[in-house]
Amino acid sequence: MKKVLTALAATLPFTANAADALTGAVQRQPTNWQAIIMFLIFVALTLY
Repeated sequence: MKKVLTALAATLPFTANAADALTGAVQRQPTNWQAIIMFLIFVALTLY
C-alpha cells in the first residue's frame, strides 16, 4: 500500500503540466440528444 501511495504522490507534479490544456478560447459543442436517448434506452433495457 505504501508503494502505491508513493507512486501516486510521484505523479502529482505532472498534473500541473497537463492543466495548461484548457487555456484559450473555448467553443461549446451542441448537446448530442441522439446519444443521450440511445444511452437511456440502453440503461432501461439492461435494467429490465
